Amino acid sequence: MKREILDEYYQTCPFPKPKTTKKKKKVNGWKNKKYRRCKYCGEGNAERHEVFFGANRQASIDNKFQVDVCRKHHEELHANSTEWAISENKKLRQHYQLKYEIELIEKGCTAEQARREWMRLIGRDYL
Repeated sequence: MKREILDEYYQTCPFPKPKTTKKKKKVNGWKNKKYRRCKYCGEGNAERHEVFFGANRQASIDNKFQVDVCRKHHEELHANSTEWAISENKKLRQHYQLKYEIELIEKGCTAEQARREWMRLIGRDYL
């Protein structure tokens, strides 16, 4: 209700403020969770683990930089405290960077352009 009143008020101002539109974030749906299997142990009801987190989470979802893992492995990958988790996170990041760059090269980019595009998207080189 308040938003509507403010929008009406701003439209009558000499310099009307444009309507704000909140960008809807993408999320990993639960629609097919029961059909997913863990990449490491094969357990059912796997969760989607975004390989790049934080500010790059949306890029991970948009570009399918994700892997299906069970709850136990998901927590371990997020904690990044065991040798296995550290090496696995590194492998996954390298894999998805290489895959992304190869796809761009196949579309006609040079290797240098593909790397620049990766850096623009994620901001860090894992290779």
